[in-house]
Amino acid sequence: MALVVVDVALAAHKFQDLYQGRAKYLVVQSRDGRNIQLPLTIFRPFLTHSGIYGTFEVEFDQNYRLVDIKKK
Repeated sequence: MALVVVDVALAAHKFQDLYQGRAKYLVVQSRDGRNIQLPLTIFRPFLTHSGIYGTFEVEFDQNYRLVDIKKK
């Protein structure tokens, strides 16, 4: 299992791109310098009126499939 830590700062109006079909993924840089493409839908539980802000731990299996995401 691989664990990656990412910092996300996404305004609420940007998240609307998901609902309007203009965006499906969010590309973020992990704290160890890797660029990671994540589906926007995994951030839905963390969406507030102001957007999505915070540090997240993203866990992948050995095939790099998403296992879990947690807000730190």
